[in-house]
Amino acid sequence: MLSPIAYKVKGVLKLNLLVSNNMQTVQKVREYESCDVALSFTSALIKIKNKRYNKIIIDNIDIQVPGAVSVRDYLREKVDSTSDVKVFKQKIIAVWSVKGGAGKTTTVKRIAELFNKNIKVLIIDLNFQDGGSDLSYMLELPVIPHIGMWFKEKTEQSFLNALIQYKPNIFVLQAPPKRNLVPHIDKQDIETLIKYARKRFDVIIFDLPNEYSKVVESVFENSTKRIIVSTGLISEAKRIKELNGDFTVLINSTNKSWKPFFADFEHYEMKDIKKVLNGAFL
Repeated sequence: MLSPIAYKVKGVLKLNLLVSNNMQTVQKVREYESCDVALSFTSALIKIKNKRYNKIIIDNIDIQVPGAVSVRDYLREKVDSTSDVKVFKQKIIAVWSVKGGAGKTTTVKRIAELFNKNIKVLIIDLNFQDGGSDLSYMLELPVIPHIGMWFKEKTEQSFLNALIQYKPNIFVLQAPPKRNLVPHIDKQDIETLIKYARKRFDVIIFDLPNEYSKVVESVFENSTKRIIVSTGLISEAKRIKELNGDFTVLINSTNKSWKPFFADFEHYEMKDIKKVLNGAFL
């Protein structure tokens, strides 16, 4: 019997391990989610000793593993869980504000929590500042892991290792506690992060720094929804008008004097935040 396995470790998004030497079975399981594959008992034993897995899936191989499931039961569970689910179009949501103090990070948290528990959400925090970001404090995240750890290798596995599980369906790639832990980030880095994230998440939400930069521009270019959080000041409206592309403005203010300044934009008050997502899987 193989040794018992710790299935839950906060901060790491773990793969499943499929024990099978049937390539058709491997392809079928991978249609639902990524997994490591062991072709034999010996191979499985080596992998389990060196890596923690979320679930062990066994295909007609005579071994006993605590908590393991058969391929048949695994596939049945996946079919049952998706049979009544509507098609969900993957979303990349950029959240930005012209200035600090507008409530951007709180908005990111609210949007992530609006999606139902069957939707896998990733928040990527690009607010790099010494002492840690507002999001890290708001969600009470541990100091590590963080995005700076991904930058050391920039591999898919280091990306997975840098994620923190905040809720069963919400993960966070948090900003580093010090700015110098990420000396440089460019358009290619943004596109690589999105590529890895799209393989495993239905919704990717970027919490962006207030200053407009090439990084912010790159996230906007790759987003399906661009949200600007504003306190309703005329100075903010003027800056937003200078931007290219389509934006939805969320007004975080109880003062109604903002309305004439934002009439040219698609806009909602913060109390109507659900309308920004058009009710998708909320």
